[in-house]
Amino acid sequence: MAEKGYQGYENWETWNVSLWLSNDEGLYYRMTDLMAEYPPRYSQPAEAYFADEASKAVEEFVDELLDENVITDKISTHRVNWQEVMMDFVDVITSKDKTNQYRSDPIMVTDWKEWAKQVEKNPDGNYA
Repeated sequence: MAEKGYQGYENWETWNVSLWLSNDEGLYYRMTDLMAEYPPRYSQPAEAYFADEASKAVEEFVDELLDENVITDKISTHRVNWQEVMMDFVDVITSKDKTNQYRSDPIMVTDWKEWAKQVEKNPDGNYA
């Protein structure tokens, strides 16, 4: 039977991780800091942006939170769509709001905007 999704997300695990990360101020800011630290990279041969380093950093962060019982739900992290979780934070990183600390790095902001456009166009990650 095909999975129909959960609350607009691919599955319960993705929704749950995104909820945990966005509902706690400290986790929220750490998540945006990770995304700023690991911006998408552009590949000339593929003519595409890849956020694999950010995805890995976010997954490791969530694994730590699970190990430390900060996130108390039992989550199968291999089922989490990390791309979908990061999409929830792109607006924060790319905001033009004067209070946005990331505005000072226009290249990083542009890279996340371009990555998000690409993901919206090809959510399955097939950029060929």
